[in-house]
Amino acid sequence: MARSRATRLVFLTLSNVLLPIAVLVFASGFFPYKPFLPGLATFEDDQELGIAQPEAVFDRVVFMVVDALRSDFVYGYNSGFEFTQSLIRSGVAIPFTAHATPPTVTMPRVKALTTGSVPSFLDLVLNFAESDTGSSLAAQDTWLAQIRAKGGKLVFYGDDTWLKLFPGDFFERSDGTSSFFVSDFTEVDNNVTRHVPDELAHDDWDAMIMHYLGLDHIGHKTGPQGPNMLPKQREMDGIVKQIYEAVKGHEHHSKTLLVLAGDHGMNAGGNHGGSGPGETEPALLFASPRFKDMKKRREYECPTLPKEGTDFHYYTKVEQNDFVPTLAGMMAMPVSKNSLGVHILELADLWSKKDLHRLLFQNAKQLVRIVHAKYGDKPFEQIVSTYTDPTLGPEWQLRPDSDEKVLAQRWARILNYLSDGHDDAEEVEKAFYGFLNDAQRAMSDTASSYDIPSMGTGMAIVGFALVLSILSLPSVWPPSFAGVFFATTSLLYGVMMFASSYVEEEQHFWYWLTPAWIALLVAKALVNSPSTGSRLRVATAGVVLLSTHRLAVRWNQTGQKHAGEPDIVHAFFPEHHILLWILIMVTYLTKAFLLHNRTFAGIFMPEITAFAEVALTFLGIVFKLNFTQADAPELVRGLAVRIREWSEPFDLVMQARGVFAVILASTVSVVLLSIRQARTMTNFNSGPDEGRIPLPERLHHLLTLFLMTQTRAPNVPLFLALEMQRTSLKYLISRESSEARTTGARDESRTTQVVASVLLLSHVSYFCVGGSNSISSVDLSNAYNGVADYNIATVGVLLFVSNWAGPIWWCSAAVLLMISERTEPASTAVPQSANERGWVVAERQRLHGEAVASVKPKKVENHGKAEAEQGSWLEYVSSMTTFVSCSLLAVMAACTALRTHLFIWTVFSPKYLYALAWSLGWHATVNIGLGSLLYWLRWIA
Repeated sequence: MARSRATRLVFLTLSNVLLPIAVLVFASGFFPYKPFLPGLATFEDDQELGIAQPEAVFDRVVFMVVDALRSDFVYGYNSGFEFTQSLIRSGVAIPFTAHATPPTVTMPRVKALTTGSVPSFLDLVLNFAESDTGSSLAAQDTWLAQIRAKGGKLVFYGDDTWLKLFPGDFFERSDGTSSFFVSDFTEVDNNVTRHVPDELAHDDWDAMIMHYLGLDHIGHKTGPQGPNMLPKQREMDGIVKQIYEAVKGHEHHSKTLLVLAGDHGMNAGGNHGGSGPGETEPALLFASPRFKDMKKRREYECPTLPKEGTDFHYYTKVEQNDFVPTLAGMMAMPVSKNSLGVHILELADLWSKKDLHRLLFQNAKQLVRIVHAKYGDKPFEQIVSTYTDPTLGPEWQLRPDSDEKVLAQRWARILNYLSDGHDDAEEVEKAFYGFLNDAQRAMSDTASSYDIPSMGTGMAIVGFALVLSILSLPSVWPPSFAGVFFATTSLLYGVMMFASSYVEEEQHFWYWLTPAWIALLVAKALVNSPSTGSRLRVATAGVVLLSTHRLAVRWNQTGQKHAGEPDIVHAFFPEHHILLWILIMVTYLTKAFLLHNRTFAGIFMPEITAFAEVALTFLGIVFKLNFTQADAPELVRGLAVRIREWSEPFDLVMQARGVFAVILASTVSVVLLSIRQARTMTNFNSGPDEGRIPLPERLHHLLTLFLMTQTRAPNVPLFLALEMQRTSLKYLISRESSEARTTGARDESRTTQVVASVLLLSHVSYFCVGGSNSISSVDLSNAYNGVADYNIATVGVLLFVSNWAGPIWWCSAAVLLMISERTEPASTAVPQSANERGWVVAERQRLHGEAVASVKPKKVENHGKAEAEQGSWLEYVSSMTTFVSCSLLAVMAACTALRTHLFIWTVFSPKYLYALAWSLGWHATVNIGLGSLLYWLRWIA
């Protein structure tokens, strides 16, 4: 039974209201904010060992973090850390490869390095919110807080993420730099280094923390093999040398420890965020002349090769949070309450066996408190007492069937050794590490517990939203060929979400499905073409679509398996940068032509039109040139030196604001003048369409200029390809029937063809610019265009626009495809027969139109057309909502069913965040918000 338009609108509205609710409810169960034990840890009077607290080996620490310091950057044969390698060979530096658990972004890793805990996955989101204070560590137990608790002072220089985590007067002296201006390779590090000599000369601090960002920025821009990488490594090695020589030469540094650490690594493309090769293997190194006095000093070969069968595993591999209890032992501090770290065994020779056992016991007691928080004090201790009961046989004791019992058994064994005065030091040490390692593993796994009822509720809500979206469709039977293809795509996509490999390489799903859809459109259009000329146009359109699609696929490599492999942007353009700028110029000039013929045509005076075109195009090109010079100078080299010199007094922020201001002024002017023109023309025409360029098309080209501004220079030519694809689709998508044209009825098959085309090409345009389902592919380079001071809302919008520029463009293109048929003159839709001339047909139709207009009330006619077109747009939004609901439900179901999967936090969790961005950002904000606004403006002007 056919449903009324009002009923369908209610169903559609409810569906889209429920989607964000479902997303938030599911996220509250899937990403619970991990609670922490309050207060600072203190030394307990542990009578079990009966020995005094070990003395501090070090009383001062220099903690040098080099962002994205992958292990091979320090230990490999192609490293620039030559002095650091000499320290390793001489035995005064002890190297490790740390394991950084995903998400491998700065804030979660800093939390792990300071608290020793496993950060919540929500910290991945908070990492992009520089103004966030909810993630502060000021109230948590960290080794920094422990130093302050015993009267020590801290100084900090570098990444201002630390200042967000430790706000106020936590540091005695500090100077922060923003971590998101990724185009800065030099000043961001010089701002840290300039403080080093003075601080090394002072003796009023107990810990100096430095966080260098330049190496990470180089990785994002040029990858780990970029031309700036080795010089940056040598620069960092020089800082290590400066610090170490000061430690040797100053009396007040006689007990100073130098720690060199990476917060995370980077993959072959220079990015990070997931668990790909290199992302989770940063370097960790302890250096001090005192290591020469260790009883069993080990010898290390450096440079060296990674362990057999690995790419980045050098020396001993430790968990990154193992640093926290190890530093606590070295500086005679309590282990932080929430630490899941284990004292590093390779450094055990710094202490006597008794002192080591004391440190291990404190480490174990601290982990037992976390075990109590997980399982409860009494239940766990009851199990422990059961395992220490001498009346039970040993065979039963050796068969624990849960993590809780395993930990209880191991803890009971330690207590038995201590109470019996066990004299086998190695056996006691083995018991300690057996418990510590098992507790670390079990507690790390439970650090992200799931709220299954909330997850189930979220899925139920999105399932109900899916039903409502289907009910909002005008009909589902009998299905059209486009409807069958759309439904099949939705189902296949949902099934694909349950396979980690397919999620990682999702781009291939869209890359292969799109040519198949184009082939179907071409075949259908050829069958329906009435003449040789129209068939030739259809064939040409098909060739253009397939050719541009193939070119776009090769533009940027993405995904996990092929990231970093040669592509057009990274392999071809650096060697042929002149060709790149020719393509960019052609794209901008084409846009200037469209501005002249479509955006400003008929509403601006010729002089104003010329000025606006030149201003928009010239300012855009100059900003893109200067931004690329700062962002990727290898793509500019010696081009346009005079233009860059002329614009040098204006910084990039001012230039971006200039471009945005001109685009905004043009947009406002076009809207106002188009509305005035529409009101004038309505009095002289039979309908609102005849002889008038619709306002959405005028705004489309201004929107394109804005999106080009928010796109990296090598990807700008893709907008020329997108425009060619949109033009070609007009020849392939079924034209409106004559009945629909005269009666205002909808052509549902045509709308579904637009939906399928836009859905496929939107996803292709997202992946072909380098997007993926990995956090490491988020492009931050254009998120600060025109931004001088950090503003989370502005940066968030610019970040989304720069990463979803292609899908946003296709939303505007969808509006044009939906209205293009009605805005063309009637004669263009009628084929010219062999016996009639085209002008005769056109003249007859014009006379017929005038006759109809003279007897039919204008308002009634326009109202009928408006109702029909609004129904078409309603169907478009309903179809998109159906796909979004279906895909979101599949992702939620996959995350729930595979919550114990090895890749849950590295593949499926990031995919859920991307699904959230697609549903709330692209669908709700862009498709429904922007798209509906543009479609409504079509009837205003």
